[in-house]
Amino acid sequence: MSPTILRNHRLERDPLSATNLKCASCGLIHELNGRALVCSKCGSVLDVQYDVERAGHSFTKESLRPHARSVWRYRALLPVSEDKYIVSLGEGATPLKQASNYGSLIGLTELALKLDYLNPTGSFKDRGTTVTVSKLNELGISSAMDDSSGNAGVSLAAYCASAGIECTLYVPSSIPTEKLVQARIYGAKIERISGSRTDVAKAAEKRWKESGLYYASHNLSPFFFEGMKTLAYEIVEASDWQVPDHIVFPVGGGTLLAGAWKGFKELVTLGWIEEVPRFHCVQSEACMPIVEAYQKGSTRVEPVIEGETVAGGIRISNPARGWQVLQALRATSGKAISVSDDEILRHQRLLAGKEGIFAEPTSCAALAGLEKLRKTDVIKADESVIVPLTGFGLKDTKSAAKSLESFN
Repeated sequence: MSPTILRNHRLERDPLSATNLKCASCGLIHELNGRALVCSKCGSVLDVQYDVERAGHSFTKESLRPHARSVWRYRALLPVSEDKYIVSLGEGATPLKQASNYGSLIGLTELALKLDYLNPTGSFKDRGTTVTVSKLNELGISSAMDDSSGNAGVSLAAYCASAGIECTLYVPSSIPTEKLVQARIYGAKIERISGSRTDVAKAAEKRWKESGLYYASHNLSPFFFEGMKTLAYEIVEASDWQVPDHIVFPVGGGTLLAGAWKGFKELVTLGWIEEVPRFHCVQSEACMPIVEAYQKGSTRVEPVIEGETVAGGIRISNPARGWQVLQALRATSGKAISVSDDEILRHQRLLAGKEGIFAEPTSCAALAGLEKLRKTDVIKADESVIVPLTGFGLKDTKSAAKSLESFN
């Protein structure tokens, strides 16, 4: 394989601070360089374990200065052993934009947007995919598959193309044309599945178990999850080592919110920050398993029947990391709320008209939720807030066109 490698990532550090994979539920230890995707004992997700304190001897704020601005800037706490395995398209280092025009509309004076739609394939998923495919490259895997509503599959197709890895994607038949074309032009083999998003996942899991292909599941992969935590590192570094009062996330599978929580906790262990922001979860009313569990006071998320929503990226009826999202919300005194499609599309139009930013509906779910959190005074007018915008509006122009038609 001849992966695309961005140079200048090397840090003065031990060869690899990652030690093993640990079941996030029962605690069973698994080999770091094995092919395990979920726990062999209980079937739960696995998390990469590090010797963070040991890594911190050489991984310091000062050590970051000479290194490239990308996800791999933080590779001392990413699970890839050598630079030669890194497959990168220049992801990460997305800007934080102050949104005073939009913020004033909803009563906020310190709102910033993390423009993660500026990642190479147009979504935040590139953070996780670069780590996943780099690890596949290290393990010598030549063929991978995933199921996706669009962005994760597109991202996997791009990075697999760069690494010379064959890619197969299971997608819903209703996938936006823009995302389908993008995945196909990267060379991915596409399997379109009729039915719900859950049906797509079931079809992919069946193929995985029957074929032996590596299932590079963005919802389950411990390596994809590691890429998500870099959002926390970037926010803190860009904010001069300060943390915001609140972060509001659109949530489907839960990898971004739970991953960022892991990142902030590592930053506390490293001594770079003293506290973690309050995390808030926003889901569509049509599919809100985490919100329902939160409202019931449950520690576990039960599957729900998924309805139709413009926010297809968060239409996940049984999120693998939902219980970790609940942990993060309760540990940070956060909230879980739901929003309607009309609210989502309204905020998509407001954001574009007031800030010149065209974000896809999934991203705008977080903005609709932010307005509710402000109106109920969960977030105070003068508190600092960051919202990650996870996908570019050009990923789904059909929804935006319909929104404009109904509005006009």
